[in-house]
Amino acid sequence: AGAVSEGMAGMGFLYTNKESVSIGIGCIVSDFAESGKSPYQLLEKFKMHPSIRPLLEGSEVKEYAAHLIPEGGFKAVPQLFGDGWVVVGDAAQLNNAVHREGSNLAMTSGRLAAEAIFQVRSRREPMTAENLSLYEKMINDSFVMKDLKKYKDMPALLHTQSQNLFLTYPQLVSTAMENFLRVDGVPKIDKERATVSAMKAKRGWTGLVGDAVRVARAWR
Repeated sequence: AGAVSEGMAGMGFLYTNKESVSIGIGCIVSDFAESGKSPYQLLEKFKMHPSIRPLLEGSEVKEYAAHLIPEGGFKAVPQLFGDGWVVVGDAAQLNNAVHREGSNLAMTSGRLAAEAIFQVRSRREPMTAENLSLYEKMINDSFVMKDLKKYKDMPALLHTQSQNLFLTYPQLVSTAMENFLRVDGVPKIDKERATVSAMKAKRGWTGLVGDAVRVARAWR
């Protein structure tokens, strides 16, 4: 988030493979629509970042793809099983908005679904909803649903407060740390006062306390 997504709720990622790198960005579709920004523009800007550009120097594009991922979280998880079927991965809304997790949840849910189906087949029982409900029990007992339940209120908060959480506060913290670590002869007390003043100017005491309370409630 932050500069990568220009304040929108989103992320940038870089995966280092054996002979290649995978780079990309992701944001909420409604934020793209409201801001008028293009994912292609953000991606090109991300590729020019000082920490990313050297890794891409002399490279060539081998593959270009886009994928729409639902980010509903715990409150949007649908019925996970029925007569002859189960739902896994992002089709089941298994995405952690806080940790930007999805692939590991998809793999785990797929494994649990396979194990549940294997158990039913091993007993030579039909693939009924009652028998396949074992999958739901297994996924509820795993870290997948436990984590999603813990952060069930975070997707809405991250969306409604994206500008503050992904742009305002990162900028304030970045500036504060830069001033704190710089050796420039300015008394530390003056730097602390400047940091507090900047935070008050950006959000005010009411905003700061309100943001802290909202995050604490959603994080429980």
